[in-house]
Amino acid sequence: MPYIKKIELKGFKSFGPQTVKVNLDKGFTAITGPNGSGKTNIMDALLFSLGELSTRRLRAENSAKLIFHGSEKAGQEKSKMAKVVVQFDNSDGLMPVDTTTVTVSREVYRNGQSIYRLNGRRMSRTQVTETLSMAAISTISQNIIPQGTITRLTDLTSMERRKILEDLIGIAQYDSEKTEAEEKLRAADISIRTAMGRIDEVQKRLDDLERERNQLLRYNFIQNETRKFQAIKISSDILQQKAKISENSQQAERVKERVDKLKDQRDLRRNKRREIEGDWRKLSGEGLEQGGSEILKVQIKIGELKSKLTELNSKINSEQATFDSLKRVRENNLSQHENLRNEIRENRLKIRSFRSEYEKLKIQLEEKQAQHEALAKETAQLWEGLDGNNKKIQALDSQIESHVKRLAYLRSEYKQDKAALRLCLGRIKSFVVRKEKFISSQVEIEKSLSELEKVQRDQKSQLKDLENTIERKKLQKENVQKEIAEAEKIASSAKDAVIEFATQRDLAATIAAEEKALRGIEEMGEVGAIAGIHGRLRNLLKIDKSFKKAVNAAAMGWLDSLIVKDTDTAFTCTETLRRMKLGRIKIIPLQGAINLKNKPAPTREGVLGPLSNFVKYAGGFELAINYVFGDTLVASDDKTAFALSNQGYRVVTVSGDLYEPGAFESGYYRAPIDFSTIIPSENALKSLDEAVRALRTHLTQRGTDIAEIEDELERAKIDMTRLIEGIAALDREIVRVKRSVKRTHLNIHHIQKQGGKLEREAAAYKGRMSMYRNERNSIQSSLKKLHSEITELRLKTDVGHIQELEVQREKFGEEANTLRQRLGSIQTEISTYQSQFDQVLRIGYKNTKIQLTKVEQQQEKLQKEVSEAISERDAIKKEVEELEKKRVELSSAVLSAREESKKFTSQIDNIDSELRMLDSEYEQADRLLSQLRINLETSQLRLQQLQTQLKEYGYEQPLEINSRQVQDAETTIRMMQFEMERIGGVNQLAAQHYSDQISRYRELSVRLNELEREKQAIVAFMDEIEAKKRKVFMNAFEKINASLTVYFSKMTGGGSATLKLEAPEEPFSGGIEMIVQFPNKPSIVVSGASGGERSISAVAFIFSLKEFSPASFYVLDEVDAHLDAFHTTKLAETLLEEAEKTQFIVISLRPEMVNKAQKVYGVYERNGISNVVTAKFPPEVAV
Repeated sequence: MPYIKKIELKGFKSFGPQTVKVNLDKGFTAITGPNGSGKTNIMDALLFSLGELSTRRLRAENSAKLIFHGSEKAGQEKSKMAKVVVQFDNSDGLMPVDTTTVTVSREVYRNGQSIYRLNGRRMSRTQVTETLSMAAISTISQNIIPQGTITRLTDLTSMERRKILEDLIGIAQYDSEKTEAEEKLRAADISIRTAMGRIDEVQKRLDDLERERNQLLRYNFIQNETRKFQAIKISSDILQQKAKISENSQQAERVKERVDKLKDQRDLRRNKRREIEGDWRKLSGEGLEQGGSEILKVQIKIGELKSKLTELNSKINSEQATFDSLKRVRENNLSQHENLRNEIRENRLKIRSFRSEYEKLKIQLEEKQAQHEALAKETAQLWEGLDGNNKKIQALDSQIESHVKRLAYLRSEYKQDKAALRLCLGRIKSFVVRKEKFISSQVEIEKSLSELEKVQRDQKSQLKDLENTIERKKLQKENVQKEIAEAEKIASSAKDAVIEFATQRDLAATIAAEEKALRGIEEMGEVGAIAGIHGRLRNLLKIDKSFKKAVNAAAMGWLDSLIVKDTDTAFTCTETLRRMKLGRIKIIPLQGAINLKNKPAPTREGVLGPLSNFVKYAGGFELAINYVFGDTLVASDDKTAFALSNQGYRVVTVSGDLYEPGAFESGYYRAPIDFSTIIPSENALKSLDEAVRALRTHLTQRGTDIAEIEDELERAKIDMTRLIEGIAALDREIVRVKRSVKRTHLNIHHIQKQGGKLEREAAAYKGRMSMYRNERNSIQSSLKKLHSEITELRLKTDVGHIQELEVQREKFGEEANTLRQRLGSIQTEISTYQSQFDQVLRIGYKNTKIQLTKVEQQQEKLQKEVSEAISERDAIKKEVEELEKKRVELSSAVLSAREESKKFTSQIDNIDSELRMLDSEYEQADRLLSQLRINLETSQLRLQQLQTQLKEYGYEQPLEINSRQVQDAETTIRMMQFEMERIGGVNQLAAQHYSDQISRYRELSVRLNELEREKQAIVAFMDEIEAKKRKVFMNAFEKINASLTVYFSKMTGGGSATLKLEAPEEPFSGGIEMIVQFPNKPSIVVSGASGGERSISAVAFIFSLKEFSPASFYVLDEVDAHLDAFHTTKLAETLLEEAEKTQFIVISLRPEMVNKAQKVYGVYERNGISNVVTAKFPPEVAV
């Protein structure tokens, strides 16, 4: 497996801008140095390069704090960025990189940006971490133990200990699968509830659709019944129209008969008028015959023209009336025609719009139905194949698990064989080198052996000479010491005498000065120079002999004080002493000074009273006595005096011992001495002092001699010790060399024997490794195919995915139903509008168009006839006017003849009057006839429309009905229309939707049964996961427990440790306790052990985890911080033993740990910058 070959640091934390390289080998490497030197920063750098994102775990506030902060002492500025490079050995190719060495680097800048590189190529953090994870390298691996981890492990609870095992084993994966299964179970429950909800919804929808279907059936029934009654009503209308046509026809016939009759009467009158005119012409004379004939012709012509004019006027008026009536009819028909055309246009637009929308919705419905059917088919296939796919997945999982186990076994065997092969080749190479060294060194060893023996003889001779010299020096030193001791006694006595004499002389001089001053003042008082001097206190009182010691001790020199009258006298005396430079004296003024009040003497045993009571004096000196002795009590013994002094009294004993508050003065009492009788002379003192100095000089010289002798002795001893050590070393070296010569012969033979054995083992390892490699490649290829297959199958068995498809299918189904409802509604609208168009609008439009055409034709015909009649009338009027003028002219000529024919004229005028009346009646009758004909045509058109509607209702001929039936039909139609209005709009597709929902109800019921089966399968799968989880956990627990026993025994020198489940029946409901037993101690729970014992237990626990999940390298930061020397040594020995197959990098301060390391790096701090030095120790040679 990959191990760390090198770590490079530049500008990282306490490491300066210069690149620091830490080259690492396989085996046991220690990193040591003082606290604060930057040792742990190397581990931080490793975590940093592996992609650690938590700056807190890197012991920094933020990423900027990871960059070198500069050093004023070293003159280094802040670095702009920090960079760490780590090289891994990738000889076994576990990392998917085509190089035998993989270099990972990370740079961080002060703005927080990080740059990752793999073999110099910039990559993302995810790509780097994924590459490293292929070799089980990450920042959270159990093989990197930061500082403080052991401390935390010592305080582990049983639950936390179990959690560590779960994380190591990968129980989270089982929990994740179980959680995923629980999610699927919840999803299945949700699906079941959803399906049940949908079934309820479908049931409700069925109820609604059933109601809508019933409404549709009722609506259709009412509609059909309405059509029947509408047929009755139309039949009634047809009959009415036929009756109306018959009545109009009869009335038209009658009017026609009257018109014909009036025409006949008019013709009769005209014939009669012609006869009268003939008679009138016959009666006229021949004279008037010509004029009368002319007038008559004119008159006849005028009569004919007027008669014709009357006919034309009647015709024009009749036709004009008819034209106006037709015009109104046309306008009415035209308006109706326009309305119908607009309605038809709107109807067609709406139908076109609805059909367009219908086509779009139809396309959408087809798409939704296609999607729904596709999803239904897909989900059905997925549900049908769920069990089969799950079984396939389980089978594939079993194959993968088998392959993974085999692959793990192959990797383990391959790594073991590779490590063994590497070790074997290394040992072969080592044996060859050692053999050459042994052969080359054997000659040198034998050559040096004779030289060593010669040197040994010389040193033994020197040792003997040194022993004689030391004996002589010791004897000489003893003699000098005796001489010096005697001289020191004499010098000490002389020095004491000189000091005593000098002290006595000084004291005598002091006393003499004070005495001289007192005598001088007393003499001045005696001569009267200073008034008020009473004399010395000693001379002014009498002391009881038995209390003399007490008085002298208590006075403390005040007995020689000078008693004066007042303070003026006292100042005079002091000024005199100052001017005369006589010295210092004690003075007590009797007046002007404060009279001290003393404490009353306590009444107790051993108290004799105030000291002033035992002194006699004159009355005037009471203040002086009180000042010196007033605060002093006299006690009979020391005990009483001491007790009173503790109470704040000044006490003196009869024997002269003085006790002050807080201190006392005691000893042998000696009466005042007269120093003048015992003080030697100055010359004597000088001679004695010179003798002392001479003696001291002699002593100093002899002391120098002794020091020289001692130095010579010390040098001789050192030389002798060195010779002894050298001789002993030579003896050992000679023995060792002799032994080495013998061992060299044995080693050469052993190396030759082992070399052949190792070469055979290496060949076997290579063969097995090649076989493992080929099998591993084959398994990896199979695994890749299996993973691809299982990914596809997992997608097919993903209930959530199937449920999403189901939800999508349901959504498509709902959308399709919505589209169907909308299509039904649109189809109903189209049918309604189409029915309106076919049954009403188109026929009405056609009929109005026919009527309009006929009316227009009649209008054109009438208009033409009226125009012709008007033209003819105008021509006739013009002709009549001309004839009237001619008649007037002729009348004047034949006036006379006219009178004769007046009778005939009068008859003609009467006939003309009758003709005018007949013409008027004729015109009215003719107009009425035209109107009746128009009405008859209109009724016939209406009759045609009603017959067409009746045919549309399914009847070819009108029904035979009576008025009662018509009234009942009208009443029923109104009721049915009211009922239809009450029902309102109906869903025309309700029956189809009802059928669809019935099918959907059946599908959902089937789906609900499938979901129930799926739920049972998920529950069974969860039980299987739980069983697997327990099995894996217990297997790992037993393996780790066995490993813990082995490592704990190694690290404690024979102790034992076991892991114990708190709940063996339910291992995941309780924690894991560690029971430890140290040598010669009872077994206890690890939480009850001492701090050091808990620490070594925690370390053993970590190593037991290593056996379960081995790594190629381990980085341990101060795991021995709380271990004693014994356990640290045991731990180091364990690491050294394990270092043959695993790389260990240990950060430690303990010499027991560092001394066992195969390679040591030292870290030290100088001027705020961490530096690294290395020292490599040769491995111990195994014989």
